[in-house]
Amino acid sequence: MAEQTKTPSPQELMERCCRRPWEAYVPPFKMAENVYYIAGNDWVSCFLIDTKDGLILIDTAMHETVYLLLENIRLLGFKPKDIKKILLSHAHIDHIGGARTLKELTGATVYLGKRDLLFVTERKDLIAGEGYTCGDIYPDELYDDNTPITLGNISIRTVSTPGHTPGCTSFFFDVQERGKTLRCGMHGGLGLNTMSRKYFEENGQPISLREEFAEGLRKLDKMDVDVCLPSHTNQVEILRDVDKIRDDFNPYVDSAVWHTMLNKRLDMALALFRQDP
Repeated sequence: MAEQTKTPSPQELMERCCRRPWEAYVPPFKMAENVYYIAGNDWVSCFLIDTKDGLILIDTAMHETVYLLLENIRLLGFKPKDIKKILLSHAHIDHIGGARTLKELTGATVYLGKRDLLFVTERKDLIAGEGYTCGDIYPDELYDDNTPITLGNISIRTVSTPGHTPGCTSFFFDVQERGKTLRCGMHGGLGLNTMSRKYFEENGQPISLREEFAEGLRKLDKMDVDVCLPSHTNQVEILRDVDKIRDDFNPYVDSAVWHTMLNKRLDMALALFRQDP
């Protein structure tokens, strides 16, 4: 009988990316016109959007891997100091760990969901960054789902999707590729590691976040997305398709991927809630 490979925990993946980055490094690659994966690791995603009037960065990964993110931006021919806006999906260290460093370097406007302010002010323990560097960061702006974030030719609609954290936020925007309009979408946080009853009790968070999480998945499933941008690479296997990219073919344009990802996560969440009421 073949030995089953154990799925690494978030802690093990964090350790690998931060302590042994040479094992996790991924060069930058294009996912849609003017949209690039530039995280510098194979676990937590960071996306760079070229608006033709400056750059937008979605998430920063960890402080320990910022140098790889910066190098990937340069490899694409961009200048890190052209980053004008930094959009943080939620206040966990693997998404905001590099935010202070990049804010200091670029002077970019930093955005965060209002309900995650608690994480970066009174309850920094909720950032879950023990043993790793996370400079203090306070957002310049809070998301308003009724007001898109615009820069150059890009307008990003935000959607509050509480659950993984209270202020978790998802992003949607259109790009033009080979004469077609493509909708790009990213759910801000699909992790179920913060959904156990034990987590809620130990960290003083409301278990009602479970209901908000499930409702958010159902709401976003009603939206059409052509290019799914996962917040972690294990949510959608984007790395295996890198070698398939051609000038006349984009493997990431697949409207079914978005719905498959959300419905799979909803099934997993509901099963967890039944097992751990």
